[in-house]
Order: sequence, then C-alpha cells, then structure tokens
Amino acid sequence: MKRLIASIVLFAGLNLQAGVFEDVEKINKGTDGYIVGKALSDDQKVLMEKNGLQSDNPNVRKFLANDNLLIAVNTGNNRVLAINKRYDRIDPSVLKSVISELIHEHEEPTAMAHEKIVYWIFDADGRKFTEDDLKKWKEKIGKKSSGATTLADFVANGPDDSKVEFNPYLSVKLSSDQPFMTKQKEPKEANAYLMISSDKLITATTTAK
Repeated sequence: MKRLIASIVLFAGLNLQAGVFEDVEKINKGTDGYIVGKALSDDQKVLMEKNGLQSDNPNVRKFLANDNLLIAVNTGNNRVLAINKRYDRIDPSVLKSVISELIHEHEEPTAMAHEKIVYWIFDADGRKFTEDDLKKWKEKIGKKSSGATTLADFVANGPDDSKVEFNPYLSVKLSSDQPFMTKQKEPKEANAYLMISSDKLITATTTAK
C-alpha cells in the first residue's frame, strides 16, 4: 500500500511538472531555435551530448549550442530551462540593434534598471507585465520593496500577503556592462548577456528528488 501511494504521488508530481513545462512552452520565447519549456530536437540532443558541460545539479544538463550560446535542460524530459546568449565586445550600434530587435519581438519592456538591465516578464497566458503592473504591485508591498536595487530583488522581497496578482512564468532579461543610452563622445564596446528563463521550471527541476 505504501508503495502504491508513493507511486501515485510521484506520478502526480511528474504530471504537474509536465504541465508547467507545457504552459511555459506555449509562451513561445527563445532564440536561435531554442524555446524555453520545449523539448530538444534530435539534432539538439546530439549537440548536447557532444558539447555537454559540468552541472552542479543532477537534474540539470548544460551544453554550448555554439561559442556564445549556453543552454540548460531538464535531464528527465530534455526540455529547455534557460537560454543564455553572450555578446562579446560589441559596438554600441550593435547593442542598440539587439535592444531594437527585442522590443520589436516583445514590445515595450516591463522595466529597466540602472540603464544597463532591461526586463520583459510574462504570465502563464503569455501576457506581458507592464510597468504599471509593477507600480501597482509595489504600492501594495510598500516599504518592504524600498531597498530593492534590481527587479529580481524587488520580486524576491514581495510579501506573502500581497493581493496583487504577480505570478511570473517567464522572463527575458538583457544586461550590459555599458549603458544602453550612452552620451559618451567615444562610446565603449559592450559585453552583453541575454537570459531567457523560467524560475518556475528551474525551481521544479532543481528541487526534484
């Protein structure tokens, strides 16, 4: 009987996890042929086996899709958890082009921090949270959020009793070591990083037993 109950619980957990992956996949966000929540294709699996990297968690596999593209995958279902694309020493005009493409694809960002980080955050239905959504949520959480320096800190510091619906499923984040809107006479080359990920999938994967 105990084994039967354990099997039922495990089966239910797997179904719940699969459902979250499918929900995130429907949001349809990714780059270079990889979609967060979606299972790898056969060719991508071959690449994973060839270019695999060491992972700190047995439930996560990492590999280089190319020199600048890192993919994290759930080992149980081969679905994508996160995509990290690196832009090394790019001209300011190229950085502006990257931002322009992201805005064209995702519309206006949810928030910007320090002129070096920009976010797009989506709910389970693929609806993008707006800056007004965050402002309303911030009004509810009050002083507890006042010390947040980034959007990630802001979300993490939200109180459990907040009644404002803020349930992010997926985020797109671009960060740069140079300001996006520089006023320098001789603007410097930038190193930028694009991260497309789902904290829900990462949490479900890394905490699985």
